[in-house]
Amino acid sequence: MAKKKKKSKAGRFVISMSSDVTRLFIDILFYAFIAFAVVKMSLYAKNFCYQVFGNVQVADFEHGEEKDILIELGDSTRDVGKRLEREGIIVNELSFYIKVKINKLNIMPGTYKLRTDMNYNEILEIISVPTEKLESDEPSLEDLE
Repeated sequence: MAKKKKKSKAGRFVISMSSDVTRLFIDILFYAFIAFAVVKMSLYAKNFCYQVFGNVQVADFEHGEEKDILIELGDSTRDVGKRLEREGIIVNELSFYIKVKINKLNIMPGTYKLRTDMNYNEILEIISVPTEKLESDEPSLEDLE
């Protein structure tokens, strides 16, 4: 019969210590990841809140560009926000959407001249006022003559 070798006390101690060190290393990595995620999410939340409640703009006054933006009848606030973000007028379409809803504004259809150095409040002051007469189903007096 083959004899089973007993592990020495030193061997058991080394195995136990390496297991403890590995577990400690994994715990440190886990908590470092959690701390990193909390910091990143906090910074994102801070920036997002600043976009909604602060005075944020894409470009500074010296580097602003003017762009014509067409808002059509039936465009949703999210559609307008996506278009403005795509054109580089606003920073984030979701923060723009929330700002519009908090202020209870209605975005009016029309063609607007907006600049990349405008903040959300300036943009909303412009696009919440209609610029063109909307066509109605009823003929006007000029059409009847």
